[in-house]
Amino acid sequence: MTTELLDRSAAAAAARLTGDEKRAALHAVAEAMAERFGEIAATNKEECARAERAGSVTGKAVRRMLLERPRFNRIIDGVRWLAESPDPVGEISELRPQPNGLLVGRMRVPLGVVAAVYESRPEVTLEASAIALKSGNAIVLRGGRESTRTNQLLVRIIQDCLKDVGVPPGITRYVDDPSREALWDLLGGDSRIDLVVARGSDAFIAEVRRRSPWPVLASGGGNCHVYVDESADLDSATRIVLNAKLSAPTMCNAVETVLVHAAHAPGYVSRLVTELRHAEVAVHGCLQVCAAAPEATRADDEDWCTEYLGPTVAMRVVPDLATAVDHINTYGTGHSEAIVTADLENARAFQYTVDAAAVFVNASTRFTYGYEFGLGPMLGISTQKLHARGPIGVTDLTSRKFVVTGAGQLRTAP
Repeated sequence: MTTELLDRSAAAAAARLTGDEKRAALHAVAEAMAERFGEIAATNKEECARAERAGSVTGKAVRRMLLERPRFNRIIDGVRWLAESPDPVGEISELRPQPNGLLVGRMRVPLGVVAAVYESRPEVTLEASAIALKSGNAIVLRGGRESTRTNQLLVRIIQDCLKDVGVPPGITRYVDDPSREALWDLLGGDSRIDLVVARGSDAFIAEVRRRSPWPVLASGGGNCHVYVDESADLDSATRIVLNAKLSAPTMCNAVETVLVHAAHAPGYVSRLVTELRHAEVAVHGCLQVCAAAPEATRADDEDWCTEYLGPTVAMRVVPDLATAVDHINTYGTGHSEAIVTADLENARAFQYTVDAAAVFVNASTRFTYGYEFGLGPMLGISTQKLHARGPIGVTDLTSRKFVVTGAGQLRTAP
């Protein structure tokens, strides 16, 4: 199975695709997905219902599985966006003439074979396939057991589209066996995978890292913070906190802890807690928060490191910027962090010292997303520092090699 799925000739075929071939293939995929949405949705709804009856997924997990038309249409629009975006492959940058006449540059090239392994969200199948195609990579996909038939249907549609426009369909493959044994076999030492991209629970990602001898780029969890600085516009701060918590509380870029400068206690703290409670958000606060707002419950150490992914937020009063930054760097997951301030020096200090993939000044953490950053579709949001950090887009599935042009130059000793 592994040998068939990871035929290296597929990587070579993907790398040879021209910009026009990629554009045609991506447009064909987008049109086919739009035309066959009814079939896709029916398969998906049946799988969601079966999984819910079996008790294998519940609540939030079922919602993550469900392919609703508005969300799916946005993904299709993203595939069209990719089709018309510049092709990164072959781009040469950093050209430097050397004293000996050599011209040294760096060319962007595909990685080769990418394995995308993920849970719950079947739309990853489409997004990952499109990003791999645009970046000139072959891809092997393995989604969650509960969405197997939906994922298989999506891949068949993609392969049919590739074949119709003259692109080798084997550059996109799916692991049909939903067992964990098949996944570990895929990631085995003989597979020759260039990059594993993992999305799912912390436990799933940890096991993928443990099992894979190949580089793993994971979509990380988001224990995100908003710090309301001493000079903050408090009306703006309230709007930012409410947006960061309420617009999509189950997303990894939602705020989980609010830090408030001591200058705003007790008055603003009480007001902010009241606003959150009116929005049916539970507040777990430090002693000062609970003193200012009796409707808050006492937080413990576990609250500071909890990604609630729901209508709960932790809140702490801090004496200064340095304490806020220390709290974030101690308990945060390196995802998305925000400061609300009118002090330019504090804004710059926050940007420089907070260790996160995305750092915001006077804006909601909810903007950490490929489309919002002008990157288009993404494979997830990395909280790693290597080799990609933040939204994982097309260029993150490429590398760069040196290209050197000369006129017969020879190097002399030493």
